Amino acid sequence: MAGSVGAPGASGAQGPVGPAGAPKRVERYIATSSTSLTNPVAIFTWAACTTTPDVDVIPTWAGDQMVIGGVVSQTLSGATVAAKRSRGALLLSAGPFEAAPNTAIQIRVICN
Repeated sequence: MAGSVGAPGASGAQGPVGPAGAPKRVERYIATSSTSLTNPVAIFTWAACTTTPDVDVIPTWAGDQMVIGGVVSQTLSGATVAAKRSRGALLLSAGPFEAAPNTAIQIRVICN
């Protein structure tokens, strides 16, 4: 037959503090999209990251039109972003956004 459980023991000493993590780079870039009327893209480059960057398009405004985009491709040192803007007049058959040639696009890049 087993005996009863004893009282908890004293806590051990606190372990050493671990090394500081690598600082994050948070950078913002602006580029103008190409003049293509069907597939305008903005090309961005930056000093190479050591980890895969998190690239986010920052929605902005050009007059009364919203400017957005989507990351088409990216590497450790750059990205290609498709440029879109809200339509001036909404057509039910065309959707709320259209290609945005020659338009400033903003991105935020976070990496190490």
